[in-house]
Amino acid sequence: MTDGHHKVGFTSAVLLIIGNVIGAGTFAVSGLMLSRVGHPVLVLFIWLIAGVVMLCGAVCYGALARQMPESGGEYLFISRIFHPMLGCLAGWVSLLVGFSAPIAVCAFALGEYTRHWFIFSGLADSRAIGTVFVVLFAIMHCFGRYQGLMIQNLIISFKLVLIGAFIYLISDQIAMKQLNVSSLSSPADWNIDGLSTCFIWAFFAYSGWNSVIYVASEIKASQQNLMKVTMTGSCLVLLIYLVLNYAILGQEHVYDILGQVDYLLLIAEHSSSPWAVVIAAIIVNLALLSSLSALIMMGPRVYAKMADDGYLPEFLQTKSGNYHNAIIFQGIVVLLILWYGSFEFMLTSIGYLLGICCVMTVIGLVRLKLKDENINVLFWPYAPAIFIASVTFCVIYHVYMHPIHSLTGLVMVLPGFLFWFLGKNTKANVVKEKVTSSGTLTNTPRRNR
Repeated sequence: MTDGHHKVGFTSAVLLIIGNVIGAGTFAVSGLMLSRVGHPVLVLFIWLIAGVVMLCGAVCYGALARQMPESGGEYLFISRIFHPMLGCLAGWVSLLVGFSAPIAVCAFALGEYTRHWFIFSGLADSRAIGTVFVVLFAIMHCFGRYQGLMIQNLIISFKLVLIGAFIYLISDQIAMKQLNVSSLSSPADWNIDGLSTCFIWAFFAYSGWNSVIYVASEIKASQQNLMKVTMTGSCLVLLIYLVLNYAILGQEHVYDILGQVDYLLLIAEHSSSPWAVVIAAIIVNLALLSSLSALIMMGPRVYAKMADDGYLPEFLQTKSGNYHNAIIFQGIVVLLILWYGSFEFMLTSIGYLLGICCVMTVIGLVRLKLKDENINVLFWPYAPAIFIASVTFCVIYHVYMHPIHSLTGLVMVLPGFLFWFLGKNTKANVVKEKVTSSGTLTNTPRRNR
């Protein structure tokens, strides 16, 4: 059990959300969105609506986490509310595309951005440099969990300060005519297909708002603080996204970023301050570093919980609050994807399954709420309804546009079913879940002696 002195405090938990969300996607999709919808106001509108959907999800996850303040994420919720098999499949999806693939792409991107640094002059391959970062952060979280959290907090805090400085430096180039609603064409002329695609990109950029559920049992006074942490972190992320994109999309030269991924540097080059380009480059690197650190910290909590319940090998179980083996296991999977896999293929093939897991989790909350009216859910029933409808639309749209890849993804999660089958039949450390008629959740450990 984690010592109370070393539990994650309110500020650290909020920074964990911010660090996990504000990553590479934050600074990569606005230019692509603008090329699809054609007007800065529509792009800002998409960021706003997607952020509202994120807040609806945060409300639902916060309410669920208060009922089950344990680490484990969607695996835990779906296992307890529906069935361990479904939870095991959700855990396997998290292992592959929720954590390992994003860590691999962050590591590769870091290699691309830092391979010209003098300290990496002997490493020409971006994958080799990415491997160095993965190993360093894995060691940091293995043998210095508290110190690793403090370093992570410093990185995220510094990143936020730089984002504020960047917005200030480019503010003198904001031209309100670019954000003039009257210049919009009529809704009948909007590119609906482009809007749908942009919403999917925005949801991807907001992913990570549910970070704290993976470390729920390690939050100080978890039942009292989980909802506050989730809502505070999500609201701050929404505010940062809107202010940052308002400053970017209001630029006089905004159409220069059409279809560009590295638009932060392009915007900085038009600034009157020579510091803007330097700060933009540092922001991107810090965003990648903080995301890498947060993902390496959270993923092993899911694998350890699955191992505690008997659905992954026993060596991944939590040992006195330590996740050493799970971190090492995750690192091996990450390096295999980094060197031999394709993140784009993973995202296209099974990325949509993360959306299905989130929808199932919120449906589980609705199920519990209908059984027990005393469960407090803010903005009930609108928050869960908005979240379920929005994400379900994105999933259906993705499957419609990528049917072959979607079927491939279903095949790739079959090992999750195998782990559940083996765990169920060996009855090793299996937890029997029971939801009483009042909606109260009780866990009864069952061990094979």
